[in-house]
Amino acid sequence: MVMISVSTQLQAQGKTVYANIAFHKLKPGHSLEEAMNLEKRWKTIHLIRKEMGFIDEWAAFPIVNGYKTASVDYDYISVNVSSDLNKITQYPMDKYQELVKKDPSFANILAETEKVQSVSNNMLIKLLEGTGSSNDLNSIIMLETMKTTVSNYFNYVNFEKQMKSVHQDRIKAGEIQEWSFWQTIVPIADDSRGQFYAFTYYKDLAHLDAGGNNFIQSAQKRLQLNSDQLLKKIDQLRHINQMVLFQYAVGTWN
Repeated sequence: MVMISVSTQLQAQGKTVYANIAFHKLKPGHSLEEAMNLEKRWKTIHLIRKEMGFIDEWAAFPIVNGYKTASVDYDYISVNVSSDLNKITQYPMDKYQELVKKDPSFANILAETEKVQSVSNNMLIKLLEGTGSSNDLNSIIMLETMKTTVSNYFNYVNFEKQMKSVHQDRIKAGEIQEWSFWQTIVPIADDSRGQFYAFTYYKDLAHLDAGGNNFIQSAQKRLQLNSDQLLKKIDQLRHINQMVLFQYAVGTWN
């Protein structure tokens, strides 16, 4: 939700959209409920950051029902969205001190958070293409992390931009709700999680299992590729490192 709706607004203003994704892992003996209760408290601080213009929005997204493969070394993500790359990770410490004076319980929030979870790593990404927002807080969000070769890098970017029309057809058919495609800015090392991210929103788990008939049919119409050609082209252009399902839990905009 926060990724698409804010991105759409910023794009309409002609601004580049950035997102900082933090990958959070629960520490032994602690629960997702504890972590989300802490994130609800952090929301107060992120609202201050939003008011100061450091970010446009922030939200936390747990993995749906803990569904993940052994390679997924985190339990939820938090996302900051901004059009200012230099401010997206900043915090107004003077405003934070004012908050602590009003509510001393915020004085130890960092230490309390570190007892419950840790951030395994961060990714800074930039929006390259996307559809509009469905404004559905209950969406099931599939995050795909992709890599490509140096020789296929720009060909893959162009391919995904062409795929926007296919995803728009899927939205009209009720197959998905929204989609966006992002490029990793940092870290840029070859051992990073991936060079690209795609977020696809589904109404529920049943729609996730509904099949991709509209995807294939639209690709044939829009790209003049039959199912075999489409799958072969996708396989040649990129490799999916991870596919994880998320759902919105808490954010600055509701």
